Amino acid sequence: MSKELSPDTKFTLSIQTMIGAGMGIASLVGMWYMLQADIQEAKELPIPLSLFDEEYPSKAEGYNWSPSYEQYKQQVGNLQQDMDELYEINEKLQADIDDLKQKVIELRIAVQ
Repeated sequence: MSKELSPDTKFTLSIQTMIGAGMGIASLVGMWYMLQADIQEAKELPIPLSLFDEEYPSKAEGYNWSPSYEQYKQQVGNLQQDMDELYEINEKLQADIDDLKQKVIELRIAVQ
């Protein structure tokens, strides 16, 4: 079934195959020039300043991640201290609530 190729090997191309190959090449060349035109047009468009302005309009002006670790520590490092203070206040308030509950119980006992 397999034939060996040699300089004397002959093959035939139909008109239909040649027209199809020509159309394929023409469409590839057309797509190449369309792509080149789109790239050139994109190069000439203005560069957007920020994509986040349109995506997140409610974000405060100038909001961004800290540019350095030191600034990050300065801004975020205080959060742990603030949380510790809030936990202490919460514990004190919870103790006050427990004391008030105990006083209510004692007053109910005294009234009866």
